[in-house]
Amino acid sequence: MDIVIVTGFLGGGKTSTLNYLIQDALDRDLKPAVIINEFGAKNVDAQLVTEDVKMALLTNGCICCDLKADVSQQLHELYLAHQPDIVLIECSGAAHPVEVFDACMTPVLAPYIQDLKMLGIIDAAAYDSRDALPETIQNLMDEQIRYCSHLIVNKIDLMESEQLLAVVQTLQQQYPDIPYILTRYGEITLQEIQSTAEYRISERTSVHHHGHLSHLLYEFESPIQQSALIEGLKRLKGVYRIKGFVYFKDYETPYVVQYLPGQLELKPCPIEMSPYLVVVGHDLNEEDIIETLDIVEFSS
Repeated sequence: MDIVIVTGFLGGGKTSTLNYLIQDALDRDLKPAVIINEFGAKNVDAQLVTEDVKMALLTNGCICCDLKADVSQQLHELYLAHQPDIVLIECSGAAHPVEVFDACMTPVLAPYIQDLKMLGIIDAAAYDSRDALPETIQNLMDEQIRYCSHLIVNKIDLMESEQLLAVVQTLQQQYPDIPYILTRYGEITLQEIQSTAEYRISERTSVHHHGHLSHLLYEFESPIQQSALIEGLKRLKGVYRIKGFVYFKDYETPYVVQYLPGQLELKPCPIEMSPYLVVVGHDLNEEDIIETLDIVEFSS
């Protein structure tokens, strides 16, 4: 299945964009599902979704921290119960999208995710006046943009041409590698956000880039030594997160691997799982990572 994360600061027009994407998916005879996060106790945005699609609501917390585990659970439930072709995730305006991306990379579902995009919805006028906002908000807005696969510069009808041109020029200077689309009401289609980034599948690894954030799926063919894995993880650079399943020599059951830089958790898994690791990071050097994990496997 495909996943599209819709992120952006408060009031940018995320729900309008979501509605256009839902309708376009239905027009293409695809089966969409939706996960919507509202920071408060009530989910207002869910009431604004126009189509009758399978929906999961996450309220009273932020999708990137308090409710991060719920995202993974909802994705599992949606996949198992409904087999959607595409899942659209609308983040709260306070969300840090890197964490949402990480929540989507659940070890069980990662091999079945064909494409994962992150759309940054930008209120053009609000971005133009961002210097008046507190520094913490400016930093949040920057983080909501820098890892996106596409930028949706919205509400352009509310700006003068010269102002809009200045906003576009600033975005191009700050984020030169991210394509952008100009809209009035978030009116985009799935075809407009087709990934132009590299997506390569080989027998044992696949690499998917979107923006500067990417993930790599590495599949093991044989059990490994625990000490070799620990040493290998220490050598990896630019990695935010690693998760998955491995079989260790001298142990019959697989182990769940959860890794953050400086933190490693290994727990026995009660069910049989294919052995693989999902590596998430910034500007990943896939050749180095594959070489390192090859050494972990074949030196064991």
